[in-house]
Amino acid sequence: MTGADASALPDLTGSVDDRLALLTELERAHPALPADWLHRQLRSALAEWAGDETQLDIARENHDDY
Repeated sequence: MTGADASALPDLTGSVDDRLALLTELERAHPALPADWLHRQLRSALAEWAGDETQLDIARENHDDY
């Protein structure tokens, strides 16, 4: 797959289940997904995970303060 094809792949979005389902579909259609696309998806997932963790930390602190 060329770099141009990598840019045509959709980004993984939605819930974890949505992302896994789309990733499974893409792996079936493109056995060798481009490294730059995979890297972008990993960074996106980790950024969202970090945001969720921050929200949980804030909620815990608010609960402790109350």
